[in-house]
Amino acid sequence: MREKLKNELLTLLDSYVDSGVLRDIAPQIEIVLSNYEIEQRKTEIIVYGSDLPETVQNYIVAKKIAGLSDKSLQLYLMVITDFFRTVRKKPEKITTADIRVYLYQYQKEHGITNRTLDSKRTIICSYFNWMAAEEYICKNPAITIEPIKYEKKHRKSMTQMDLEKIRLSCETKREKAIVEMLFSTGCRVTELERLNISDVNFETKEVYLFGKGDKHRVSYLNAKAEVSLKDYLKTRTDNNPALFVYEKKPYSRLKKSGIESVVRKMMERVQGVSTHVTPHIFRHTTATTALDRGMSIVDVSRLLGHSRLDTTMGYITANLSSVKNNHKNYVV
Repeated sequence: MREKLKNELLTLLDSYVDSGVLRDIAPQIEIVLSNYEIEQRKTEIIVYGSDLPETVQNYIVAKKIAGLSDKSLQLYLMVITDFFRTVRKKPEKITTADIRVYLYQYQKEHGITNRTLDSKRTIICSYFNWMAAEEYICKNPAITIEPIKYEKKHRKSMTQMDLEKIRLSCETKREKAIVEMLFSTGCRVTELERLNISDVNFETKEVYLFGKGDKHRVSYLNAKAEVSLKDYLKTRTDNNPALFVYEKKPYSRLKKSGIESVVRKMMERVQGVSTHVTPHIFRHTTATTALDRGMSIVDVSRLLGHSRLDTTMGYITANLSSVKNNHKNYVV
């Protein structure tokens, strides 16, 4: 009951403070509540209808405190909302069969892939795992729901020849700087969007990134990125603190869509590239290139800002010639 009250208080505060403050407040609330015996007031039971259970919002707040992005939180809420409005049962009445039937019918009606279906399964199971851990329910109906198998397709990274062709296609110093920053740092496009000039330390060659899950991390400039970025900054006449800005007044910060547009227009000028190139493919290319040249998988993972090595493996395209050479060196 104490944990339930804490979650409800955090849910109320969510409308007034940001996730960072919530993370600081949560343990303080728990300390205060530990001094009290808490019992829920008896009220008449309300039959569950079209409204969502209160625990759904509590769960979303808990995930926000854990660092999920707003985009992920919206997806989680959308999936769980559809689940309850389809099944139309209270959380404590949900069975394993209810979850399986929902997933089966959803795929049948919407024609989604197993990969998309497994994403929905992950979210629904995460909610019930949290419910069980927080003791809102006595039995977890999701505990025996197994992952849905699907073929994992790795995005193909660029070859070194592809990268050189793109470099040669750059027509402006801004294009050149964007290409080199994406490759050198392995940053996400949203991280590049948020970068300020002050986040780049040319003396230490460090770049301070702020991105997914509201997490900070450090990446690095190689020589090409440093030279191209300095050349671009010399052309700037505005006072905007953003690292990249639009080329026309009022020279506002270059947004994610703007960066994607820059890369897309560049690719219209390039021929003979082996894969479909987007800003995110530069990130895959950074990982694959680093690994091929001897960087450990642990360091590649840190460079990309991943908390799990298996996430990093999804970014790496196996180079068959590299595998063959390594086989000669190591399998003897």
